[in-house]
Amino acid sequence: MTIRPFRDEPNVWEHTGFILAEDEALKAYLTGIQVPGRDATSPKTDLGIWFRWPEGERQIKYPFITLDLLQAEPAFDLFTSDYYQNTVSLYRPSVAPTLPPPPEGWAVQSYAIRNFLPFRLMYQVSVHSRNALHDRYLQSIFKADVFPPRPFWVWCATDETWRRTELTQAVASDLSETTESGTKRIFRKVYTISMLAEIPQDRIVDSYVYQALRVRIPVVDLERFDQYYQACMQNVADILAIPQAEREAQGEYTFVSHDVPV
Repeated sequence: MTIRPFRDEPNVWEHTGFILAEDEALKAYLTGIQVPGRDATSPKTDLGIWFRWPEGERQIKYPFITLDLLQAEPAFDLFTSDYYQNTVSLYRPSVAPTLPPPPEGWAVQSYAIRNFLPFRLMYQVSVHSRNALHDRYLQSIFKADVFPPRPFWVWCATDETWRRTELTQAVASDLSETTESGTKRIFRKVYTISMLAEIPQDRIVDSYVYQALRVRIPVVDLERFDQYYQACMQNVADILAIPQAEREAQGEYTFVSHDVPV
């Protein structure tokens, strides 16, 4: 089996493409959060952010956030019937703020793609602390500002769009004291959020809506149309190759051919 080109192959080095772009958008949204120091004169500490649990060679410094993608499923409740979009100023989901230019010789008006399909990404954001005051402080800002009760918007720099995001669940999941964690338990608050994304139905780079270059309209006796179709249209590369007298004998009244300007 020949594998067809991907619709929009992700670029793992540039962090673009479906899911990768959303990962970076969420990470950027959470970057810059700080927690107070030991006292009023101590400097604030940046909140570290990692995808999943930090790797063994990385020094773990509390407090920090871990991000996990739980699922990426079609948002069927947001699906609509197929339609073609005007590509002027249209972005390329999770890839670029604009679509690639139409092929040479194509008019912009004739360059179109089908509507994008909405997806819903579910993320688990876990906030880890070793200090009870840090835990309370982070709960306060996360519930009021970072993940507010109402829907909020996350900027996706890859395609320059705002993504609707919602908090779906927030639970406490503190960890029991272990020999590895020392003498303090780990305070952990887990937030589940959903983020909307889109994927193209068409292969934007190499698949286009074809433009008709010539329109040919035969006017045929309705009662003889099936006969005309089998004799003059079915498996016929060029209907004009059939003599006009023969077409008229099969029921054709007249024939119109019109070239469409590019």
